[in-house]
Amino acid sequence: MPPANSPTSSSVPGDGGATMDIVVIGAGVQGLSAALFLQNDGHRVVVVDPREPGTGTSFGNAGAVVTTSCAPLAMPGILRQVPKMLLDPQGPLIVRWSYLPRALPWLFDLVRASRPRQVERISIALAALNSRAEKPWRELSRLCGAEDLLRPVGWLKVYEKAENFEATRAERDLMTRRGCRFEVLSADELRQLEPNLAPHFRWGLFQPDAHFLLDPHVMTSRFAQTFLQRGGEIRRETAGTIETTAEGRHRVVTDQARLDADRVVLAAGAWSRPFLKQLGVRPRLDTERGYHLMLPQPERGLNRPTVNGDSGFALCPMLKGMRLVSGVEFAGLAAAPDYRRIRGLLPLAQRMLPGLSGDEQSAWLGFRPSIPDSLPVIGPAPRLPGVYCAFGHGHLGMTEGPVTGRLIADLVAGRDPGLDIAAFSPGR
Repeated sequence: MPPANSPTSSSVPGDGGATMDIVVIGAGVQGLSAALFLQNDGHRVVVVDPREPGTGTSFGNAGAVVTTSCAPLAMPGILRQVPKMLLDPQGPLIVRWSYLPRALPWLFDLVRASRPRQVERISIALAALNSRAEKPWRELSRLCGAEDLLRPVGWLKVYEKAENFEATRAERDLMTRRGCRFEVLSADELRQLEPNLAPHFRWGLFQPDAHFLLDPHVMTSRFAQTFLQRGGEIRRETAGTIETTAEGRHRVVTDQARLDADRVVLAAGAWSRPFLKQLGVRPRLDTERGYHLMLPQPERGLNRPTVNGDSGFALCPMLKGMRLVSGVEFAGLAAAPDYRRIRGLLPLAQRMLPGLSGDEQSAWLGFRPSIPDSLPVIGPAPRLPGVYCAFGHGHLGMTEGPVTGRLIADLVAGRDPGLDIAAFSPGR
């Protein structure tokens, strides 16, 4: 794609089958998925990101592709739970006190989204989106020669305490109403599924249709390699603004160049915030910081990612070791990491999986781009026709990456995406 001062591109703006120049801002799973599907439609695509592809939020998550996920982050009753969570140093939610004034509007909207009528509406939209996630995942993993990284092993949550398992009743009822398949497992059934788990777990909630990425970074790297091999371009630059040219095209201004394009896709995750006002995007975006530790793979390990439902962390058997994943921390993008909480969970992880070593291989902090109503922002920007949003996927970023990319490609082409995307509208 030519910079602004290069000869005029021969592409013709438009929809349908017209070949276009497209800039995708963001080289995580959302941006790369959109880039691959747009490229497959014959467009000339450039991806812009200051980081190496797949080294942002897509790098260090739990690797879950949970196609039967339909429960929002905020369920009814969360208002009673928030004070207790904030005061628990090992609880599932941490807000740094210096960041609290900035986080309060997001948390207020989170509580508003937990009203029963809102939860029902949100769950319908999530179920519709996530139920379509498997097919595009298979398409892209096949295209990129990465089918070996996508395993159909399900998603498991385990519980020791009766009150914690009982607290999942609302989620289970929601999944039942949405037709999302799950199984409630007894202690004996848990031992058959995961024989190396400690025997004190008495209940399991198993979603058998979920898939697991053995290494999210390797997967997104293969996406990037395939995109480049098929003629795409990745520029290590920071996008600053999106402008409209006199000819009616768009111009992405980076710290190194000005890139003219017929269409622009904003898929910058938590770094999308500076663009929101310019694009007329209304949903409130903030950053849920998440942590992981990489530990050696135990001799007697796990067959699938497994969530400790009592303590709010997951153990994930990745290619390069066991990943301990946890944390929702509000502190913005600039604050230094604080690994005390996740390191404090290590004894609980070792109690969960006997034989798990505490020899820390690496520690990581990532930034989930989250919207209080748990619905991603997908669709055309209200103020700039020809600019499309694809961010805000929160805890379901890996699940929803390829299906979001497919939706963006359909919208750019003027095709019916086969899904009512009004619930994900940037202007909602």
